[in-house]
Amino acid sequence: MHNLKSLYGANNRTNLLIYPLAIIETLNVNSQILVIGPRNENDLFALKGLGFKLKNIVGLDLISYSKHIKLGDMHQIPFPNESFDAIICGWTLSYSTDPFLAASEMIRVTRPGGIVGIGVEYSTMGPDDEKKLLGYQIQEFEKIGARVNSTAQILALFKDKVDHVYFNHDAPRGVSHSSSGLVENVSNVAVVFSIKERS
Repeated sequence: MHNLKSLYGANNRTNLLIYPLAIIETLNVNSQILVIGPRNENDLFALKGLGFKLKNIVGLDLISYSKHIKLGDMHQIPFPNESFDAIICGWTLSYSTDPFLAASEMIRVTRPGGIVGIGVEYSTMGPDDEKKLLGYQIQEFEKIGARVNSTAQILALFKDKVDHVYFNHDAPRGVSHSSSGLVENVSNVAVVFSIKERS
């Protein structure tokens, strides 16, 4: 149910990742862009609104009703090596049971010098908090240990493949939902960076 809610609602937090792409000089209107976990076309149309061609933008999600969003998993991205000039992974990495594998797949399908943008919701909640608040557990803490919760943790997933960091927002207010309830302006963590040229 948590995932299905996003099929009919637009959430603009991915703009933290999308807007920086408009000024990165290595990207242009013909850039091939993958959006991981968009649920609906909102993020794809936001990219189109920044001048990127819709025919070159594809979404990848476990749930889809759209021809623009291909069914698939970020742990096994169904595209050939070096397919994309940019990848946006907005607020989906937190659901990964193997963030290193997801990062490895993003590296694989990104062209040398390509751009990766990743965002996660800042959270201090543990499994008991999620169960109390939502009635179920979003994270699989028993598999991941601790959630990815900072830009340093995101960048560490990509190890020595990170080249230039264009945008870094590390949840300076540190506002999290809690078992007591959802908060209006939860903090978000977002980073946009380039992948090193292959050596």
